Amino acid sequence: MVVQHIKLARERRKRKSRIKAAIFFAALLSIFSGLLLHLKDNVEDNVEQITSVNDSGYEKLHSSLPVTPSHTAISLVLDYARQNSRAILGSEADNDATSYDDDLSGDDDEVDQIDLDGDELALDELPKDAQDALNDLLDAADQAKRITDQFSHTIVRGDSLKDVLELSGLDAETANKLIKRYPELKSLKAGQQMYWILDRHSELEYLNWLVSEKEERIYERGNDGNFRRQVLEKKSTWKKEVLKGKVTTSLRAGLQKLGLDRRQIGQLTTALQWQLNMAKLRAGDEFALLISREYVGDKLTGQGNVEAIHIITQGKSYYAIQAENGRYYNRQGETLGKGFARYPIQRQARVSSPFNPRRRHPVTGRIRPHKGVDFALPSGTPVIAPADGIVEKVAYQRGGAGRYIIIRHGREYQTVYMHLSKPLVRAGQSVKRGERIALSGNTGISTGAHLHYEFHINGRPVNPLTVKLPGNSSGMRESERRKFLVVAKAAERRLKLN
Repeated sequence: MVVQHIKLARERRKRKSRIKAAIFFAALLSIFSGLLLHLKDNVEDNVEQITSVNDSGYEKLHSSLPVTPSHTAISLVLDYARQNSRAILGSEADNDATSYDDDLSGDDDEVDQIDLDGDELALDELPKDAQDALNDLLDAADQAKRITDQFSHTIVRGDSLKDVLELSGLDAETANKLIKRYPELKSLKAGQQMYWILDRHSELEYLNWLVSEKEERIYERGNDGNFRRQVLEKKSTWKKEVLKGKVTTSLRAGLQKLGLDRRQIGQLTTALQWQLNMAKLRAGDEFALLISREYVGDKLTGQGNVEAIHIITQGKSYYAIQAENGRYYNRQGETLGKGFARYPIQRQARVSSPFNPRRRHPVTGRIRPHKGVDFALPSGTPVIAPADGIVEKVAYQRGGAGRYIIIRHGREYQTVYMHLSKPLVRAGQSVKRGERIALSGNTGISTGAHLHYEFHINGRPVNPLTVKLPGNSSGMRESERRKFLVVAKAAERRLKLN
């Protein structure tokens, strides 16, 4: 009899559990129906968070709910979900741990940040009217950037079209479609240049490939979505020139004064990014550069290649000299790029959610791009810097990324780490490759303990597990190095400054 009573009690508990689960999911179904009829998109954003929220986010969801007939029902479901979240979402060691709101668009509850952008002199060093004019110019530039994004790149040995377009956040599919239609794009050579434009939807619209000094190929997307090619036989002349100048309000302003356009300036700042901080240049610092530029008659076309630059600042000389492989080195032939590790952790870990710019939310069906990679890790696992850099931001966002860190590596690259339990660095701190920067966790809106890791190039997220990492395999062959040292000596003589 006792055994029978125990069995009956167990069955009653099982029935209660099943009834609770049925009530829970019936309530969810009811809420979704009400949302579609009454609350539409505004409340939908709140409901979708129910599936990816930990304890720290429930209070925020409660307080943000609109006052509607469905408010009470949603609150009851939130309370039930809070009490049963471990059973519904899985334990803290769940290998499917992830989140659906990692875009850092929300407000930070705590923040420690420094500004590492730009190579301009401090605004407060300028007269008030100059400050106002500069701010207006920056606002206009920001508006222009929202309309169209422009990128340029000098091909280095080993580059594929995928590697080039990935610098603007485009995925491999864009490159594959172009190559399928125009197979010649598989044969990129070091020293060639590419310039491309994205439309307002961040899709490739225009690609300019400078094949040689005498040939240029343009690929432009038509209204049907297909690209058309135009081959231009160039009737122009190229001149190799030495240009000298001084930093005025910025290095950029000094280069523009000598006739360099944004592409050549970008080429230079990329070459110098690992050697010196542009923001530390001061008015009066001298520079000289060796550049090949294209002329039609006596007019510049905008095409050009910077072969070397020499800058003197605070009594110290810095050189960046281009080799045959398209990369830049110092006078001794040493690489200027910093090597990156593939993973920001000390051991391999399961990928619980891959990089996916077209990921759909499992409840709403709406696109929620996953801009990084999620590694399933127990809370407290050390997170390491994949390369040398400067900590740009340490913050806490209760309703989104949790505790997170952003590190700047040179001018082009950033890495982002989210849902941390504890940061081990502060904003403005320099870090070395392999140094511990944080401990993984489960903060913010998250379904379990994991590390969300992002890799950004020029402000755009790319797949950290497939992107061509900067600074790796950038050495020269011995035969190349011998030729380079001869070129470097000649460049040094031509770029002498008093």
